[in-house]
Amino acid sequence: MKREKTKEERLTEGISLLKQLKDANVKETGKGFLELKQQISTWVANGQSWEGTIDFAEHGRVGEVELPRYNNKAATMGFKVKH
Repeated sequence: MKREKTKEERLTEGISLLKQLKDANVKETGKGFLELKQQISTWVANGQSWEGTIDFAEHGRVGEVELPRYNNKAATMGFKVKH
């Protein structure tokens, strides 16, 4: 059954995305990391889904982010090489 994610579920998924970036040696002070963190904070607070691309220029990559509203899909980010 599809239902809206709880604030706790959004927070857990958001923290997981940020931790994966840190594990990939993305600095917490980098522009892309800070921008993603802000989007996740907004998503956790308001529950509205968000999709977009975040530039990780210092890594030559972009993050294709999906922060879903419903619990039938997890928050994801593809960390792709820029072309």
